[in-house]
Amino acid sequence: MSWWQEWLAFFRPLQIKNLQVFWSGQVCALIGMWLQVTAMGILVYELSGGSGSAVGFLAALNAIPFFLGGTFLSGLGDKFPRRKVLMAVQACQWGIAIFLFLLTRLGCLELWHIYVAGLMMGINQTIGFPAQQVFVGDLVPRSQLQEAVGMYSLVFNTCRAIGPALAGFIIARYGAVSSFGGNVIAALPLIGCLMFLKSRLCESDEGQRSRSSRRKASGLRAVWRNKALLFIMVSALIQNVCAQSLYQIIPALMQGHPQNTGTILGSVGAGAVTSILFVLPFVKKFPQLGCKLSGGTMWMGICFIVAGLLPFIEIQASCFFLAGIATSALFVTSSAAVQLLAPVDRRTSILGILSIVTIGVQPLAAMVWGMVVDVCGASVTMILAGGSEFLFSILMLCIPFWRKYHFSPKS
Repeated sequence: MSWWQEWLAFFRPLQIKNLQVFWSGQVCALIGMWLQVTAMGILVYELSGGSGSAVGFLAALNAIPFFLGGTFLSGLGDKFPRRKVLMAVQACQWGIAIFLFLLTRLGCLELWHIYVAGLMMGINQTIGFPAQQVFVGDLVPRSQLQEAVGMYSLVFNTCRAIGPALAGFIIARYGAVSSFGGNVIAALPLIGCLMFLKSRLCESDEGQRSRSSRRKASGLRAVWRNKALLFIMVSALIQNVCAQSLYQIIPALMQGHPQNTGTILGSVGAGAVTSILFVLPFVKKFPQLGCKLSGGTMWMGICFIVAGLLPFIEIQASCFFLAGIATSALFVTSSAAVQLLAPVDRRTSILGILSIVTIGVQPLAAMVWGMVVDVCGASVTMILAGGSEFLFSILMLCIPFWRKYHFSPKS
């Protein structure tokens, strides 16, 4: 197979009609979400008097539902039809958007209102993110799982590239209320798509329900007993605790500047899209999983060190673009490997553990890094975060098992 055929084969999931319907709604919803998230971060920074800790606390609120109710909330996608669960999640997101839009429009928005909205979004994310991943897997053959995960990441990161940059322009020109209003409109198409979407489930609901009570414990045991799964989780933990958590406090790193915030977030998304289109179709051929994952985290660390040493917006945007290339490649590679390595009857619970290691831990780390920004400044924070990620990645590669570990989807 030529390189051109291999590149085209990576996009096979786009031919599946149900995925086309689902992702068309997702594009609107995700752009709207980034409009709202960017506006919330900038407003928190302004209302708190320029506090990086306040921005980090907003990010940390997203993690609270993962740790306090993650076992129950993430399992709702197994106990009820996933399409209806996703419809309920998106309806709640629409309600949050209306809440923020009205308060901002009436001029009575306060800091605690944004925190409440952030907590509610965290609850929705705890329910919706694992359900979305498994839902996408329900719609494709197992042989196309890695490609489907890549396409899902493509949709997400294309919106990440467009949404924050658009939000920065809108907020600078028309104010945050217009950004919230845009999300009110953008949240509706996904609900309509889900109403008419019929998923092809790989398992019966009865089978999923009968196992749901055992999945959390058995998933933890499976990760602990499988050295490859354990090392993937540790690598993901290093990535999200060290440098990637800085994405959530970019408004603080950019000192609340709307256009710079949008530019940096958009650069991350653009890098992720570039990764999926031109890196992942060929990187997946190399079976050295340990070297790929730890090499990617080392790459991210170097990018953040340079961004901290050279605090010019053009250079920082380039560094975050290059970091975005690694971010997407690491997410798709880790997620697909976990789903393929996990036992069939424990896949959802193990994927939930990966979500906690990434989505759950990242906001808590962001709160800590926000405090570091207040004490040491943005440049020192990026150098410390990047340096720690680089160092831990080197230590991972010093372990012979991880350095020599080979894995490919075909195996």
